[in-house]
Amino acid sequence: MPIRPAMIGALTIVLGALVVLVLDIHTAWHTPSHLRRTISEYGLGAQQWVFSIGVVLLAFGSALTLASAIRYRLTRPGAAASIFLTLWTVGLIAVVAVPKQDWSNDASLSLGGTIHRLGAAVAFVSIPVAVFAFSRPWLRDTVWAVRARVTMGLSALSVVTLMPIVYALAVGATGSRPWYRVVTLGYVERVLVVAEVIALISLALWVWAAERRSLTSKATRELRASQRV
Repeated sequence: MPIRPAMIGALTIVLGALVVLVLDIHTAWHTPSHLRRTISEYGLGAQQWVFSIGVVLLAFGSALTLASAIRYRLTRPGAAASIFLTLWTVGLIAVVAVPKQDWSNDASLSLGGTIHRLGAAVAFVSIPVAVFAFSRPWLRDTVWAVRARVTMGLSALSVVTLMPIVYALAVGATGSRPWYRVVTLGYVERVLVVAEVIALISLALWVWAAERRSLTSKATRELRASQRV
């Protein structure tokens, strides 16, 4: 049986998302106020290992999805889709490798805190762009038009969910109120992450479908070749 990296990538992304989702639901069930905090707060507590596993699975699945998309010619290595999906993956790794700064112990932003914040920002911004860039060339394709349109629609939804953070940054830059107090960041971030991961899953399922189509086509060619012998 041939190795199917696109299938593994899609299932790994779903598994990683479920790990973080179950962690969040379990924590919110016991402490509802925790939802007001950012998801990366888990990197500072006893559940750090669970959070890290979930995020690493997302990053690994994303990398496999990208490699498979290039293999099945849904995108090219130097295309915007590939670049931004790579940035998403690198951003996720940075979030895990450098935990969120513990503001209760240090009131000034450290180098590690800066790297973590930058990694999260790169990841949040990159995935909608990556999914949009993947979808756009295939909108009129006879085979992939429906998947491309659905996936692009989900990328547009993730952009909409990003707008409250953009608004908060704008208010923070023009006024005296800190941007992270303009909105309840934990709530906004969770809505954003759910929208972005759903868009990513749609993309991964698309690449998996391309893999199945390629393997079926290969099997058909081999069968016809054997019948001619």
